[in-house]
Amino acid sequence: MDADFAATVSKWAAESNSAMCIQLVSGETVEGILRALDTDLSQDAEEEDDSEEEEGGADVIQFHPTFTYPIYGEHERVFGYKGLRISLSYAAGSLATYFDVGYKKRIDEMESSLPVQLRADDVDTPMRTKLSPAAICATKEEFARRVARDTREFRPLGRKAHEYSRDSEEGQVAYEIYESDFVSGEFREYHRRMQTLVLFYIEGAQFIDDSDDRWRVFTVFERLVIGGVTSFTLVGFCTMYQFYNWPDRRRPRISQFLVLPPFQGQGHGSELYRHIYQTVLRTLEYADLTVEDPSEAFDDMRDRNDMRYLLQQDAFAGLEAPVSPATLRQMQERYKISKRQMTRCVEMGLLKSLDKARQKDQYEEYRLFVKRRIYAQNTDLLAGLDDDEKKKKVAESFAAVEDDYHRILSLL
Repeated sequence: MDADFAATVSKWAAESNSAMCIQLVSGETVEGILRALDTDLSQDAEEEDDSEEEEGGADVIQFHPTFTYPIYGEHERVFGYKGLRISLSYAAGSLATYFDVGYKKRIDEMESSLPVQLRADDVDTPMRTKLSPAAICATKEEFARRVARDTREFRPLGRKAHEYSRDSEEGQVAYEIYESDFVSGEFREYHRRMQTLVLFYIEGAQFIDDSDDRWRVFTVFERLVIGGVTSFTLVGFCTMYQFYNWPDRRRPRISQFLVLPPFQGQGHGSELYRHIYQTVLRTLEYADLTVEDPSEAFDDMRDRNDMRYLLQQDAFAGLEAPVSPATLRQMQERYKISKRQMTRCVEMGLLKSLDKARQKDQYEEYRLFVKRRIYAQNTDLLAGLDDDEKKKKVAESFAAVEDDYHRILSLL
């Protein structure tokens, strides 16, 4: 390809993650909401995500996606535009939706001396196929009317199960957790609005089968009272599937777990996880809580919360390495924590109580206990190595595990 031609073409390519903005919109008046939507928000490099704007009685919380490859392809690039802006706006509570694409220039609308006719990518259709048709508003005016109405009237669906608060500059803010399932057709439609969000923030996420009544969904909402009007904003949600567990129990598994970017780092994920775990503990037919393909961030949050609870319960009192399989199984059944996670927590609990300098014998027993577990879990990977190389690899893995345990324990 000619270098000048390639350089010209590259100027018309945009990164879809940067070009796209997601907005949670609430407001008291249609006019104020329209003014907020018409505001041309800056896309300068200095602009930070999670911005909040107030425009004539309208609140707009704006943030960018982490992923757009499920919509715009693995390279996450859109060709054929300059000044591209992809706006996906949601009513903050009801998730009524308005999708809009804007740009300064489009390549197939320009006169060109290029040797071939170039066409801009279709930005609109790939997104609309992922949105709930029932939620989409055809015009900004229709969306503004829906936002104004829903700011006053929307109430979370399902059963309110828990409430908590967080301090803010304006005082304490209330949050509520609701439990729902797909038996309700109304909630099924609401979930179809929510599920698009998982594509932007959970790698490899797929839509779940909402015809299966074994799903259970937890939603978190911020509750604000402004001018005497109570309004709700979606903070995050979790989907949980209930597998059969022989002979007469069920094994719940967390599938998708998402706190929206503007609300991350404020403890909402921990609050939601603790509520789900306590629900599992209280439900006699549940065996233990498992997690499907967790991210590193989720694993960290889970480790911290499981360890805090187990320490509060004195779960590790009197334990010494090596801990027998029977003891691990009893702890797993008592605290309804999966085998892998219970083993991890026990290893952390043992390490927390050890003084390596003064308890050398106990530390050596601990080291051998953890190494045996590492070896057993990696037998296939180690099979082709000689004995010295096996010992080296297991020792390296133990050192990494111990460092990670110390990091987590330092956060408790």
